[in-house]
Amino acid sequence: MKRLVRMIVSRTTFILVLLLAQIVLFLVLIDYVSNIGDWSIAFYAVSIIIVIYLIAKEENPYYKISWIIPILVFPLFGGLFYLFYRQRNLSSTIIQRHLNIDSSRKDYTDTFENKLQTKKSIYLENQNWPTYSNTKTEFLGSGELMFERMLEDISKAKKYIFLEFFIINQGQMWDTLLALLKKKMSEGVDVKIIFDDFGSSTLPFRYVNKMKKMGIDAINFNPMRIHLNFAMNYRDHRKIVVIDGNVGYTGGINIGDEYINKISPFGHWLDAGIRLEGEAVWSLVISFLENYRFVGKKDVDYNHYKGHKSKESDGFVAPFTDTPLDRELTTKNMYLHLISSANTSIDITTPYLIIDNELNTALKLAASSGVKVRIIIPYVPDKRIVYMVTESYVPELVEAGCNVYRYEPGFIHSKMMIIDSNKAMIGTANLDFRSLYLHFENSVFLDGCKTIQEMTTFFDETVEKSICVTQTSKKNIIYRLIQIMLRGFAALM
Repeated sequence: MKRLVRMIVSRTTFILVLLLAQIVLFLVLIDYVSNIGDWSIAFYAVSIIIVIYLIAKEENPYYKISWIIPILVFPLFGGLFYLFYRQRNLSSTIIQRHLNIDSSRKDYTDTFENKLQTKKSIYLENQNWPTYSNTKTEFLGSGELMFERMLEDISKAKKYIFLEFFIINQGQMWDTLLALLKKKMSEGVDVKIIFDDFGSSTLPFRYVNKMKKMGIDAINFNPMRIHLNFAMNYRDHRKIVVIDGNVGYTGGINIGDEYINKISPFGHWLDAGIRLEGEAVWSLVISFLENYRFVGKKDVDYNHYKGHKSKESDGFVAPFTDTPLDRELTTKNMYLHLISSANTSIDITTPYLIIDNELNTALKLAASSGVKVRIIIPYVPDKRIVYMVTESYVPELVEAGCNVYRYEPGFIHSKMMIIDSNKAMIGTANLDFRSLYLHFENSVFLDGCKTIQEMTTFFDETVEKSICVTQTSKKNIIYRLIQIMLRGFAALM
């Protein structure tokens, strides 16, 4: 009940209501203008031009279908609605600033030698994300464990603490963390926080100012505004924690009580993350500072935050970020690299399975080529409509030979891909359109680390708690028709 009340009175609900009113007003005005003159012909012409543009444009076919269908069904206002909604809410000047920040990364990473010469590592190296060897890794197979280890390391901070999260919700988890941050600030430790304004919309109005009064150098990413393209896209979905440049974390958890199972709105919440100690933390430092510079519009001396630890390791580690502003699709390309390199097995955990044609084809091709493909999705959905789309991909994957499991205790939120039990990727990116095309994400690529064996054990244990989906799993015809319609708009979810 409390969750429902918070949702109703949240800033997100308020803005969504106003957005809906704006859309209704937009449609009424279009209808009115079209009836007082010959404007309807012009509106139809705009829709036709937009459809031609979408067909000719080099873009994912799912995006084309998601827009072409509604434009053709509602040609009077479909084209104009596309122009309003699809217009970037970031100016070309802002985008160029972000690209300039990204390009400066080479100045801080070219001192590291890439000792792992594979297609995946070379691809990341070409984007100035080095592969490190002097780094200790630790797999953390639950939100509770990850939060516990984070608190331990934060309590030892001497110089600074960086925190970047998609969601910060008030509750026991945030209260515990905030109390520790206040203690460290009283000891002279610098604390910087970046949080996404949409993801953290349950926070009180102007909470960022309250944080600043506490002494936290806080930034809310891409603040929500009331207009048609009010920034549902381009959200900061990253989760990064850095302590003194020597220890870093990333993974699925945000700051909210469900992530450590203090509340259970969707059954047991199963998450996962990774702890890094050593040279590879430098890439997490750079990742945070790039966003800090971009959003805060502040010049920063990266070297001031560089750590000095070097840990013996048994493999290679490459943290990296992904941004929707450079059109590179780094995370998706890494997933495709990993899938295509598999010889024996592909293990995936994801809360959402809404994949484009390339990933869908790659997974089915791997399965039909003799690779054992296992995918774990939730049993209890957190977003029913999105879950219906996830379910729609399952039958064809199963038919191609993939093994799909539903995590029976509740909701699995970990984002992992393990290849042949010796290569892996773990981080913040879901297997859906928003993570792969529209969100700011970060991940860690691992090769040859013993940590990967721990991830495989975690996966096997999770399979034991999951229900295997078979081809005989049927839904009624109405449900399937709804799925088909929703899948046509998958790229917009």
